[in-house]
Amino acid sequence: MGCAILLLLTSVLAGPAGAGEDKPFYKMAEPEIATALRTLHDPSPLVGKVSERFVGTPYHLGPLGEGEKGDFDRDPLMRFDAVDCTTFVEEVLALALEPEPERAKQTLQKIRYKDGVVSYASRNHFPEADWIPNNEAAGYLEDITRVVAGDDVRVSSKVIDKAAWYLHKTTADLQGVGKLSAEEKVELVGRLRQETKGLSPQAVAVPYLPIEFLPDYAARIPAGTVVSFVRENSPAIPVLISHQGLVVEKNGVKLLRHASATDGKVSDVPLLEYAYRYFNAKWRLLGLNLQALRRPSR
Repeated sequence: MGCAILLLLTSVLAGPAGAGEDKPFYKMAEPEIATALRTLHDPSPLVGKVSERFVGTPYHLGPLGEGEKGDFDRDPLMRFDAVDCTTFVEEVLALALEPEPERAKQTLQKIRYKDGVVSYASRNHFPEADWIPNNEAAGYLEDITRVVAGDDVRVSSKVIDKAAWYLHKTTADLQGVGKLSAEEKVELVGRLRQETKGLSPQAVAVPYLPIEFLPDYAARIPAGTVVSFVRENSPAIPVLISHQGLVVEKNGVKLLRHASATDGKVSDVPLLEYAYRYFNAKWRLLGLNLQALRRPSR
C-alpha cells in the first residue's frame, strides 16, 4: 500500500575502523553482512546502528514480493539494492532481531505476512489494518504512543474495505510476470479478485501523538521507535497511514530516518522539520503513531 511496506547489514560494532566499516549495505556482499550481523543482539538499541547502514540505499516503490514462486508479485523475498518506506523498516527490524541472514529472512517474512504465510493475499498491505495490529499480535511491536504522550493522545478511525481495493487491481499491478501472456495476466488478476472478494470491511482505530504537540514530546520518543504518519480519514483514500520510518538521534536531535521517494534514497531529516512540511497539507497530517520493537517470546 502507498509505500508498499530486506536488506542485510555490515560491520558496525566489531573490528577496527576502516574503509569497509562505512560502506552502505547495498554495496556489500552477503558474507560481509553475515560477519557483521553476528555482533548484533539486543534489538532496540540496534535499530539505529542497523538502519544507519541503509543510508543512501536507493528508493524503489514495492521492491519486495513473494519470490519466483509467487502468484501475483514475483519480486524477490529479500534484496539489498532497493527499499521503500515500509520494506526499509521491515528489514531493519528483522536484522535487529536476528544476526544470522537466513534467520533474519525468516523473521522478515513473519513481519511482512500475517502468521508468516507467504502469499500476496496474506501480506500486511494495510499499515493500520494489517501491518501494525498483526505485528503487535505477533509480539514484534508494542504501541508506545500513550507512554510518550499520555492524555494528549488522540485516535483516528476508518473502515478499511480490502475487497474494494483488490477489486481495483489490474494487470499493471502484477510484478515479475513479464513472460506471461496478456491472457494469463488477466486470468491471474481474476483469480486474485476471486480469492479476496469475501473480505469484510474492517474498522480500525490508530492512536497518534497530535502534530501540534510534537514539539512538547519529541524528546521523549525513544531512539529506535517505528513511526507511522497518521492522516485524517478521507473517503477517497483507502488508508490512514501514508508513510513509515524510524526515529534516530544524533547530537541530541531526533531525526526521521526513512526511505524517501522525494530524495530517491534512505536519508535523515529532523523529525519536526519533516512533520511540519505536511501540517497544512490537503490530506491533513494528524500526527504520529509510535511503536517499539520487541523480541517475541518463543
